[in-house]
Amino acid sequence: MELASLSPEILDQYPRQLSVGLAQRVLIAMAILHRPALIIADEPTSALDVITQSEILSLFQNLNRRLGTSILYISHDLLSVASLSHRVAILSAGEVVETGLTEQIFTAPKHPYTARLIAALPRQPASHLTTLYY
Repeated sequence: MELASLSPEILDQYPRQLSVGLAQRVLIAMAILHRPALIIADEPTSALDVITQSEILSLFQNLNRRLGTSILYISHDLLSVASLSHRVAILSAGEVVETGLTEQIFTAPKHPYTARLIAALPRQPASHLTTLYY
């Protein structure tokens, strides 16, 4: 969903009347009003369902492409980090332990903590499980 499709009636609603995803879009719209060079997005998709998460990530990608806005995306969700980021920094106990291009971090991590994080990511179901559903 694009920000342009937000309904004007939203302005007459109280925040408690908005869905979490819609409230997140309103906050993003407010953040880009003055065309900032950088948006800091701290866990912007953590309370959202996967469809809304995908829409918000797509929105961030469009902001980056169309407006040239840089986004400092802070998240525990490594799959969303991988889908959005060009570069990644991994923190452990408040310290940066590894930085690099996204592909390098996710395919050939150098730090043991990063390697453990990548190894803990969900994998595709085993082939015997997929035959049960098809």
